[in-house]
Amino acid sequence: MTSLISSLCLLLLPILAIASISEHAESLPKFPSPTRPRVAIIGAGMAGLSTARRLNELNIGSVDIYEALDRIGGRINSVPYCECLELSLVEESFDGYIQHGAQFINGDKNPLYEIANELGVVSDVLGDLEHVEGGRFFYGDCKVTNDDLDLFTDFTAPLDPKYRAIAHEDDVVSRRDAIYDVYQRDYAEFLQTHNISGHRRHVFDALSLTFRSYWEFEWASDWKDQSLRNLVDWDDKGAVGVSFTTNKIGYKAIIEKVAEGRGSARLHLNSPIGNIKWDDLRGVILTFENGTTVDTIYDYVIVTTSLGHLKKYHTSLFTPNVHRYRKRAIEKIGFGGSAKVFFRWANKFWNDEDHSIVTLAVKGCNGKDEVDAFDSEITTLQQLGWESNTMVAWIAGRGPRLFDEMEDEEISYRITDLMRRLTNNATLEAPELIVRQKLTKNKYLLGSYSYVSVAQARDKILHSDLAIPLRFGNQIRVQFAGEATHHRLFETAIGAFLSGRREADRLAEDWSARKPASLAGVGGYRLE
Repeated sequence: MTSLISSLCLLLLPILAIASISEHAESLPKFPSPTRPRVAIIGAGMAGLSTARRLNELNIGSVDIYEALDRIGGRINSVPYCECLELSLVEESFDGYIQHGAQFINGDKNPLYEIANELGVVSDVLGDLEHVEGGRFFYGDCKVTNDDLDLFTDFTAPLDPKYRAIAHEDDVVSRRDAIYDVYQRDYAEFLQTHNISGHRRHVFDALSLTFRSYWEFEWASDWKDQSLRNLVDWDDKGAVGVSFTTNKIGYKAIIEKVAEGRGSARLHLNSPIGNIKWDDLRGVILTFENGTTVDTIYDYVIVTTSLGHLKKYHTSLFTPNVHRYRKRAIEKIGFGGSAKVFFRWANKFWNDEDHSIVTLAVKGCNGKDEVDAFDSEITTLQQLGWESNTMVAWIAGRGPRLFDEMEDEEISYRITDLMRRLTNNATLEAPELIVRQKLTKNKYLLGSYSYVSVAQARDKILHSDLAIPLRFGNQIRVQFAGEATHHRLFETAIGAFLSGRREADRLAEDWSARKPASLAGVGGYRLE
């Protein structure tokens, strides 16, 4: 009931704001633009481009988009890829794009699926557990029986629906516990029931890492901080545990299609904003990171930067600083990591029918007394569907920070050593190419997606709390969009897309209420 009341209150905020602005219109500052608002969008990722696209549909305002990177897309980053060894040759001849960021579409009841389907880039349906259930296990000379593999599958199969039921039915547990906590209780009971100890215990500990990876891949975060509330608050309105994959063009086509809709909005790349001054009588004043002030004074600024960037820089990004309730939301809403490392081997050590490889590093096996951090993070390698000599390692939770501290040469040595041990092939070659990006090292991204953290759940903070605008008096000055602001589709490109449209509509409603009666209809827009 509390969540419902909070959601209703948030839905009413734009309506209440319009009423308040109308009652105090005489006391509002004059705007730089007499007929249409001047709008700045911070960030040219999915949320920023979606905002510009919607503003263009509504025929609203003079729009500038400021992007810190040298490209559009933000955390959506499609990189040309080919069979050529030298990446410098890729632009001359490439076969498709590897997707460093978004790759899947959650559900088919959303506008991104419609765009992707229209572009012909939807390729298949994929279950969340297929990387394990359909994977080929590699464990070297370690004693691992098919009976134990089947036993673990039977144990874990009902856990996802069980945890979803707990999350929906037990508010106390869902706000108190992480996925890790409930799994540890079930795992302890499982070990006791089947009298598992010694070497077999080490085998099942290794298998547990694959189950951990399922949750960490799914929620882009350390499962020790993943609140059960993720299973309540997130909802794509589609089948549970099913996503749509995209083809070798994928999100490259999707993000460009969204960008095309921005109309006359001006895109400024390599233009990082260092400060947003939102308490000036004239409007919102922007300053670049180098200290230069932007010439235009804006009526509205819509911030779409990643939550990771907000967490680190919010105290210097806003003047005056954000209020306590927003600071609390920024600091406690979870923001995690999910990264991909692409390995290409000249000679495959797997079969063409192996959709994925499950690497089972077991304590005390294959010459290793302990399982180190690297081995525990590499649990799954998936074949790149359109380039069969390339495998993709999904790294999530604490993994991205670990890998981002390593050089390619070290990763190459470690993955070669791991696969030699697990394939019993001491002559297995090193990968000829490694392609990755270091999200946690990019100050404008600092991770991948948001999630419901344990601290957030315990304090009953909603993702939609981040969407409440900053006001100067009764006047909306700064708005927020991005996946971390969406009430039910956080952690997705869909949520980012929808949040941009939401804020464009909020702006339109607010501007309509502000305009003097003599200018009514000048903007030429309408909400649908």
